[in-house]
Amino acid sequence: MSHRRGPSPGSRSWTRHDFLELGAFPGAPGCARGHAVNVLREWGLKAFADAAEMVVSELATNSVRATRAVPRIGPYPPVRLWLFAGTAHFEAGVLVHVWDAVGGCPVPREAGPDEESGRGLMIVDALSADWGHYHPTPEGSLAGTGGKITWAYLAQ
Repeated sequence: MSHRRGPSPGSRSWTRHDFLELGAFPGAPGCARGHAVNVLREWGLKAFADAAEMVVSELATNSVRATRAVPRIGPYPPVRLWLFAGTAHFEAGVLVHVWDAVGGCPVPREAGPDEESGRGLMIVDALSADWGHYHPTPEGSLAGTGGKITWAYLAQ
């Protein structure tokens, strides 16, 4: 996976957008999953709900794990989810962004047949028209200073 910036919510006029901030706790991916499904149904985009549920779950799980793996003093930084839909260029799709405070780069890997994890980014790749990550700049970024945003674009 190369370092691709991908679709940016700031460069287009998205008619629908939603934001959720979560604590970096083990239950956060489930909350993000449910939130994404409910928002997409509310927006009349039920056709994207199943794929979004899986993609959001995998990206949020990776962000929570990365955040919790970093030694810290004090509370964990949050994990943030954005959903975007409805532009002229991307009118038949949904853009998912998940931010965490950990710099690194998400790297797909081959999981062995007996491993319980390690397939998340392969699932994201299979369900998304495109995906990638970038490190936001402090000026005008979605997430503030530092960290990374992993994104996925879901198309019909």
